[in-house]
Amino acid sequence: MKTILSISMAIALAASAFAAGGPNQKFTCDMKTYVPFDATTTVTVECPDPAAAKWLGSHLAEWFGAYAPTVKAAAATSAALPEGDEAYAATTDADGVKISANTLAGVRWASYTLRQLVIAKRGTFKTEGYIVPKLSITDRPHLGFRAVHLCWFPEVRPAQIERAIRLAALLKFNYAIIEPWGMYGSEKHPWWHWPNPTMTKAEVSRLVAIGKDLGITLIPQLNAYGHATSARGCTQKHAMLDLQPEYEPLFEPGGWNWCISNPETQRVLRELIAEMHENFGNPPFFHLGCDEADPQTCPECVKTPNDVLVCRHITGLAEFVKSRGARAMIWHDMLLERGDPRWKGFVHHGTKLTATLADTLPKDVIICDWQYSYGDMKETRKDWPTMGYFKEKGFPVAGCPWMNANAMKPMADYIAKIGGFGFIETTWHHLRGADWQKMYMSAAYAAWGSPVSHGVSFQRSLRMVGHDMKIADYLDTGHLNYQVPPGWWVDNN
Repeated sequence: MKTILSISMAIALAASAFAAGGPNQKFTCDMKTYVPFDATTTVTVECPDPAAAKWLGSHLAEWFGAYAPTVKAAAATSAALPEGDEAYAATTDADGVKISANTLAGVRWASYTLRQLVIAKRGTFKTEGYIVPKLSITDRPHLGFRAVHLCWFPEVRPAQIERAIRLAALLKFNYAIIEPWGMYGSEKHPWWHWPNPTMTKAEVSRLVAIGKDLGITLIPQLNAYGHATSARGCTQKHAMLDLQPEYEPLFEPGGWNWCISNPETQRVLRELIAEMHENFGNPPFFHLGCDEADPQTCPECVKTPNDVLVCRHITGLAEFVKSRGARAMIWHDMLLERGDPRWKGFVHHGTKLTATLADTLPKDVIICDWQYSYGDMKETRKDWPTMGYFKEKGFPVAGCPWMNANAMKPMADYIAKIGGFGFIETTWHHLRGADWQKMYMSAAYAAWGSPVSHGVSFQRSLRMVGHDMKIADYLDTGHLNYQVPPGWWVDNN
């Protein structure tokens, strides 16, 4: 295996899928030998799905214009592929390019790998064609469910959400959970957002269609218990009650929780779930949130033991989601008792009562266990006992890191070892700057089972999706809106 560590190799290791040393990859590459990748090139697609060659042809034309290679379909697969529907093999040499896969998904991942390796021909003023290194790749993902979690804040430009979705697909994530922080323009309940929301139903439908084409399924999230403010707690904002106090009965005093004993709350939540689920194209999952909730305090809620009330609430909503043909997902922390010595050093926000939900919730609810290495954001460990606990309880469990890059590969390995459900990279309010790069790149490598490698690859990939979007606004380039804060230059010169 040739591994020449250079700028070219940094580009080659762009998206996790074929870094040397991963358990599911074979990668040989001669970085000194480049072959044409242009209109003189034929890409042979070996895939039983007849849609694969058509999809590839249309996207090569989109990406490379007049220099796009010709695509030829071949139903039989000659390459020895690893197991799994997402596995693929790809070779490039003087005779052309060959992609082998069992499904369209595998062809997509192969094409994204090659796209990140292709560069413009050298020695010209403007692009006059493309070249790609001579190589051979066989690859499959480490985990089947690979997601990013994106927050649509009022301060987030819609183009940034689209770029985040497109970039996640290019880095071979296959799901994106979209959490609207008071920005979803519900038609059923138009009071449930800040004024002038940018997450309109038309925009959601457009993004869902883009995701479907690119191989990434969008999953809606609604905070159905805590975080009912649709705003960060540190801001003291409330997307509904700050401007529309008449809806106070739907929330606990203070507004952080929904008032879950109120039948009107139950009606509203089900109607919002149904509306969002349909708007997102009825995906196979729906995230109900349920993290960091406070104990119920309203005079009606306290009439019922908290564990009974909360379990009835979450179970009822999970069953409603199931009735729509989807599976419910929830954050884990209310299911672990705060102060339980077993969870020292791990995220656990529940009470003795809410921790009993780990025994009473339906076992098809997917537990999203977020462990952020609080106190040591450079922590490296090999086991994640809270995830093992939920797995032993019979739940499908997903590991959810945040900004600790050192934890991502071990966490993905642990989830794979215990037969867990998958991997969700959370981004919260850090979908910007170097944090965005670190989170996306490290998580992508982890989910595909490869050691982390950084280089110029993130900026090239981000630029690619900007080209796909026809970005023309300065604010929507790079990973920060501004190079210096607005007004800084005037104030300091």
